Amino acid sequence: MQSNSGHKRAVLYARVSTDEQADKGYSLPSQFDAMRKYAAQQGFEIVAEFQDDYSGATPIEMRPEGSKAYLMLKSDGADVIIAYTIDRFVRPPEDGDEWELPILIRGLAKLGKEIHTVRRGKLNTGFADLLIALLDARKAGEERRDIRERTMRGKMRKLQEGKAGAGGGVPYGYRCVYDEHGKIIMLEIDETTARIVRLIYQWYIHGDEHSKRLSMVAIAVRLSEMHTPTPGEIQPGCVRKRAPSMWSHSAVGRILTSEVYAGVWWYGGRIGDVRNQRPKEEQIAVNVPAIVSRETWEQAQRQLGRNKTFARRNAKRDYLLHGLIHCGLCGKMYSGIFSRSFRPGVNDRGRAYYRDNLFKMRHAHLEGRCPNKHIRAEAIEADIWDEIRELFQDLDKLWNELKAAQRSADEQLQSLRDKLEITDDFIRHEETEAAKIAAALPDTEKGSTARKLMLEKDKAISARLADLSRQREKIIKQIGEGRITDECIETIMDFARKVRRGISKAENNFQAKRRMIEALKVDVTVTPGKYHLKTIICEKDGEISRIAYGGVRIVSRASRLRRGT
Repeated sequence: MQSNSGHKRAVLYARVSTDEQADKGYSLPSQFDAMRKYAAQQGFEIVAEFQDDYSGATPIEMRPEGSKAYLMLKSDGADVIIAYTIDRFVRPPEDGDEWELPILIRGLAKLGKEIHTVRRGKLNTGFADLLIALLDARKAGEERRDIRERTMRGKMRKLQEGKAGAGGGVPYGYRCVYDEHGKIIMLEIDETTARIVRLIYQWYIHGDEHSKRLSMVAIAVRLSEMHTPTPGEIQPGCVRKRAPSMWSHSAVGRILTSEVYAGVWWYGGRIGDVRNQRPKEEQIAVNVPAIVSRETWEQAQRQLGRNKTFARRNAKRDYLLHGLIHCGLCGKMYSGIFSRSFRPGVNDRGRAYYRDNLFKMRHAHLEGRCPNKHIRAEAIEADIWDEIRELFQDLDKLWNELKAAQRSADEQLQSLRDKLEITDDFIRHEETEAAKIAAALPDTEKGSTARKLMLEKDKAISARLADLSRQREKIIKQIGEGRITDECIETIMDFARKVRRGISKAENNFQAKRRMIEALKVDVTVTPGKYHLKTIICEKDGEISRIAYGGVRIVSRASRLRRGT
């Protein structure tokens, strides 16, 4: 569809990542200037402009503004998308990811849409054209990885020379020593913060002034109450998400587990942009001054191991909604915790709760954190299970709703199926080319130039097939995670029939109930006194019931009326 003027409608898409901000050739204004000129030359009518300050490693349809541009094309709000260069669409983080670009081109072409770049013009869908686009995308990815690798090599070389400060962030408890040129050459102990490190180890291993050993949470509370600056406040360039001097148990944990405090700083542990861990043998060990003795550090590791084992062994109950509840005010996930009163005769058996993962930092009140309170596990679990049981009251209705949800999920997965179909087309093409080479190879003279060229081409095809196979597996996994299968529906229906027949074993089996909740893809949002339940077939709102003295559950009148109980 074209505009009223008869011109194709174009959206302009510009992208710049943080490391490109200083490059004038890639600045947002320069990209838009070039794209507007290109659109005018092609006779396109510009209907929208989008810009992202985002990494090219993320698919365009998953970027904040890129997703809007993509949606305009899919919903027939535009005919053409224009970028300055191919790497504005995609800059593959790893080998093989460059196939995202040909798949994107073919996918939009199926919708009658075009992709243009100022540098290359229209990106056509013929295999030769797609191969050129693929090579451009691969080059962009290689440039990105080369820059990263050169930076890493430079830092590694300096570290091997004993210049410990080359590793980026300075560990808490240390400061940098500079040479006459202002370059970091080593680390030395910063006594002000090192005193805090020693205090953390003392409290965790031996205890406080009352000889009471403190947990990581308790240490974080104590440091926050002392208004001790956190590692994030001291580290230049760190963006704090919490109020000043608010320690987290994870920050305490990092100090207790890091070997740097025993005198060995391991550099190069992280691989790439994601937190993949490099094998220990590939990291570089740099000797730095120790803040605590090796014996003290190893004692802390043993204590951490004992505490972890003890926590697993002493889990008081299973939590039916583990990982499925989040706060409607701050968005944080809730986790299950068990609390026991220390007053004789009061709450002797203890109580189970769900609460905000950050609320368990008992000093949340010091910084005015989220006011949403903890919830009795017995109450919210019973409320949600009552809602699910209500779904089972009308089996015909349940069946129809499940089939409708299945159809809806299938529609939403169509774009992934299109990607899979296009990937399979590429695989068939490459396999055909490989078969031609295999058929012709026996007739070529050994050692000849023609044979060498054929073998090189066959090697390139094999590499592309390997990349495509990995891409195919990734798409199939995404489809599998989003599908509602016939088997899933039958599992839900079978359980519902048992509940309807009053078979108590079904509802008394924790694992069966948990499987049912996962099959229905339950998601719970809580606000003070209320919950919002979302499943694959419906959404419901309700009031969280209360547990009175003696364990009696009190359901609100509104909830009883709504459920007809």
